[in-house]
Amino acid sequence: MNSNNPNSQSDAQATWKRLFTGDLMIYSIILNLGILLFAVDTFVITTIMPTVIVDIGGTQLYAWPVMIFMVGAIVGAAATGPVRANFGRRNGYVFAGVLFLIGNLGAAYAPNIEMLIAWRLLQGLGGGLIISQSYGLIGDFYPPELRTRILSIVSTTWGVATVFGPAFGGIFAEFGSWRGAFWAIVPLAIIFCGLVWRHVAHSPVDKSGGMVVNFPITRLLLFALGILCVGLTSQTDNNVYRVSLIVAAIAMVAYAMIRDAKSSNRMFPKNTLILNTTVGSSYWFLLMFTFTFIVAILYATLYLQILHHQTPIAAAYISAVLSFTWTIGALLTASWKGPAVKLAVLGGGVLIVLGAIGLTLFAVKGPLVLIILSLSSMGFGIGTSNNHVIALTIECAEKGEEGLVASSVQTMRTMGLAFGSAMAGLLANFAGLSEGTGPETVARAVDLLNRWDIGLAALTLLSLLVFYYNYNRDKRLG
Repeated sequence: MNSNNPNSQSDAQATWKRLFTGDLMIYSIILNLGILLFAVDTFVITTIMPTVIVDIGGTQLYAWPVMIFMVGAIVGAAATGPVRANFGRRNGYVFAGVLFLIGNLGAAYAPNIEMLIAWRLLQGLGGGLIISQSYGLIGDFYPPELRTRILSIVSTTWGVATVFGPAFGGIFAEFGSWRGAFWAIVPLAIIFCGLVWRHVAHSPVDKSGGMVVNFPITRLLLFALGILCVGLTSQTDNNVYRVSLIVAAIAMVAYAMIRDAKSSNRMFPKNTLILNTTVGSSYWFLLMFTFTFIVAILYATLYLQILHHQTPIAAAYISAVLSFTWTIGALLTASWKGPAVKLAVLGGGVLIVLGAIGLTLFAVKGPLVLIILSLSSMGFGIGTSNNHVIALTIECAEKGEEGLVASSVQTMRTMGLAFGSAMAGLLANFAGLSEGTGPETVARAVDLLNRWDIGLAALTLLSLLVFYYNYNRDKRLG
């Protein structure tokens, strides 16, 4: 276990200025640029898809460019460990950027929807590798006392992308030039690759200096097929098929992780999802809060428009309150230390539960101000707890696994988004949403989703309690 303790560092060392001075400045720029590339590419596609369909057709495959990007992102993120082992830190990072760059160029030239889907898969693979290795830099290069601060900057970058990503795509959609949205990302991707090549230190391929012989093809294929099954749940209204696809997905992902735990070239750190370990319980928290988040937000713009008569733009920004407050919570608590960290972690879990209860009470009948407050409570709770949990988990990683622990964070959150979205869609279908979006149907679906979300929020809080117990136990033993 890494014995460094952020609380043993002096407050003078833990300053925001250190993130953007000296050797850390370029790493801060690189990792946030990588996250911005991934985030903007994620949000842009939903805005430009109507224009894409008008231009090249493919209405029957409308959801696939979004879905296949997510499949690629999860597989790419899961492959980070073996890619770094094969290519080294710098070359693996550049490889990710090149994949992403080629995917964007291909998407910009795609003559039909099928080719667009293929290039989006490559974009997702590159994007998943980029964002996972960006988090890995935090474990590799940032001292413990600065990790919550850089993670707060990362949260801000995500917040910026949430606000401006759709607007970025909307500009090109407005002029009927959806290809321009992909072209506009290309220069940033080139700059990213150049900065990585110039400034990220190269690391040995592996401890012996040789290549990893067995790349985890079977495990990655299982992950890909599992997440593809999750994505396919959005393509059917038959609940029996949906349940079968989700069960198959869980089985394949679980089997892949069991195989990974026994492998010499692991994609995930030791003790992944083992609840009585610090790393395992933190990953359960990442999964559970992501479930809670996506169930709360997936249909928010729909019910805000149907039940509360908000315009599409107003509904979008009201639902984005959760993301805004997530960022605010992360920034406000980034410098907290000692007992205040416990308050941030466990208090954040309580706020998540209160937010879920508030949405259950007010999402259908209002008033609007209490819906906003409930979303804010959940977002602020996630913001205060998430970054501290990640930082403490990296601190407790086994020596040499700090980067792998950090890089696996995004894999867990993306899997949470995929499975959480499928679960939310299944629940909404059970409530009859597939039959129409009349006010009564929407109200019934939203009420069911939010009642389930209270349970998910409670499990999130429970996972935080278990995590904090494991962390304190490991620190005492260490």
